[in-house]
Amino acid sequence: MNKKKITNNLPSNISRRDFIGGTLVGAGAALLYSCGNVLDSPAIEPLGVFNDPWTGYGGLGDYGLSNGNIASVRKSAHLIRDGFTQEMMGKAVNTDEEYDMVIIGGGFSGIGAAYQFYKKYGNSKKCLILENHPVFGGEAKRNEFEVDGYKLFGPQASNDFGTPRKESEDLISDIYRDTGLPFKFNFVAQDKRKTKVRTPLENFYGMYWEEERYDTGYFLGENADKPWIINPRKDRLAQLPWSDEFKAELNRAFDDKEDYHTGEGLDRWLDGMSYKDLLENVMGFSPKVTEYFDPVLAVSMGGVSADVYSAYSAKLLEMPGTQARYIYDSKLDDHGVGAYSFPGGNAGIFRHIVKYLIPEGIRGGKSFEEILYNRINFEALDRKENPISIRLNATAIDVRHEGSADSADYANVCYQQDGVVKKIKAKTVVMSIGGWVARNIVGDMSEPLVKAYKQFHHSPILVANVAVRNWRFLDKLGISSGRWFEGFGNFFSIRRPMDTGKMSQPFDPEKPAVITYYVPFNNPGYSIQEQGALGRAELLSKSYAQYEQEIVGQMTGMFASVGFDAKRDIAGIVLNRWGHAYISPQPGFHFGLNGEEAPKEIVKKGFGRIQFGHSELSGYMSHTRALQEGAKAVNRMAEKLG
Repeated sequence: MNKKKITNNLPSNISRRDFIGGTLVGAGAALLYSCGNVLDSPAIEPLGVFNDPWTGYGGLGDYGLSNGNIASVRKSAHLIRDGFTQEMMGKAVNTDEEYDMVIIGGGFSGIGAAYQFYKKYGNSKKCLILENHPVFGGEAKRNEFEVDGYKLFGPQASNDFGTPRKESEDLISDIYRDTGLPFKFNFVAQDKRKTKVRTPLENFYGMYWEEERYDTGYFLGENADKPWIINPRKDRLAQLPWSDEFKAELNRAFDDKEDYHTGEGLDRWLDGMSYKDLLENVMGFSPKVTEYFDPVLAVSMGGVSADVYSAYSAKLLEMPGTQARYIYDSKLDDHGVGAYSFPGGNAGIFRHIVKYLIPEGIRGGKSFEEILYNRINFEALDRKENPISIRLNATAIDVRHEGSADSADYANVCYQQDGVVKKIKAKTVVMSIGGWVARNIVGDMSEPLVKAYKQFHHSPILVANVAVRNWRFLDKLGISSGRWFEGFGNFFSIRRPMDTGKMSQPFDPEKPAVITYYVPFNNPGYSIQEQGALGRAELLSKSYAQYEQEIVGQMTGMFASVGFDAKRDIAGIVLNRWGHAYISPQPGFHFGLNGEEAPKEIVKKGFGRIQFGHSELSGYMSHTRALQEGAKAVNRMAEKLG
């Protein structure tokens, strides 16, 4: 599977004026020059926001200042990590604010907690969300472009969703009913006269799971006898120049017909081993099969390689051998597949919840299209009269009880905003942030929680959205998604857009689109801690310009032979860096090892007036589990709130 690395054929003679005037917005550093000062004053104001040489181009609109973990957020997080907050806390300004609940974190877990708080108490109690980014949403934010008269959107991270049943009485169905989210979505119709390419409705199903339903190409390198193999699974991998033994192994994995555990205790049995152990020691596959699935795990949920990843977590992803078989059904239509994506990922769901909790927080009315696309009213998010408020650019640096956790009536919350440390009081606190932060800012955390949190490991992902003026090059190849095995990244996809009204994105190879890359950082052979650390080091060490150059070089190597030209066809590139995107559950994370309680179950207990509610407590990072864990944390606080 090792192929020659992609060569870099970049145009080097594009001036700053060409870049701005020619609207190559955000695709500047790599397309302009291989090195240089990207802060040079442009001749014309660029369309969108360029934050700094590390964060890079953020795109247009309200989310343009908040693409991933931007430099300012990274700086604040590292300040907490390195413990330089004690002196700052000593200078904290007491605001005399008091809340019934303070929620730390404005992602899906935090908004799930806020939703449940509002459902329980309505306008009778007050809740404040502290969010350290410039925009709410956590990883459920979007990148926005304007290309040749079309508004385009891509997910910053949180992307696909399935709709709940309309008649259900669970939390997610309640959220859909309360916020006006539809239970059925339509998608832009495909005109077969323009393209016959089969395209997924969300980002991941062109890789492994529904690969047979959509048109996916495997790129084997510029110098391969046949660089692209299109839809390799249609003939059971016969076209691929891999050994017959390896292809037979992969086909056996894809077929997934055998059971490897009988009787009770399947889940605990799986959680007692790594997925590599299951593949190789139980199922009898060669390490090459593990290597094939490593990036699938890392891109979709795990962030690490199979050698350190719980086989039970692989079951949650319906991977081979776990007896949670993903069965391809060729008869299903769009709605039968059941996995979709808003134009900007799950920001569409998040905005509906914000509109419900803070009606003036998003301008305009309550129609589906207005909620998706109208501007955020930032001033309305944090008003004294709001039962639910969201305070942005507010980094919590210390949370602890006022006195003993067993008897305290309040917790004190210190946060930094605009260079000033402020202190507020809360009857209850829900920590809806990842454990890598929570364990550093809860100052009086109980010893069992400290010990449990040491078993939480996190790994990074880079999400790159590339706006192109056309996707003729993909249409010529006959693909909507691609996999490759050397160079930058491993997988990309375009999506057939959702029908959202007048602002629906086009679905035409002659018109603009957004190509999304979820880029994993696989480092098999190291411990789970080292794999996360090595991935973060790579993610954070490169400038925006360096990543741009890699992306353009990769695309040039893959698509130049079918007419792609970077200077002409790329309209913008936005990077979204997530240093702790995924919980990476090791064996024993879910059910414990050697008779010990699972670490996630210990953390769920909380202590005193502080509870924890985050999707990592389910061992699976998804927006539905985040909403559920946030809501559960509020429910556990009911006695304290009265």
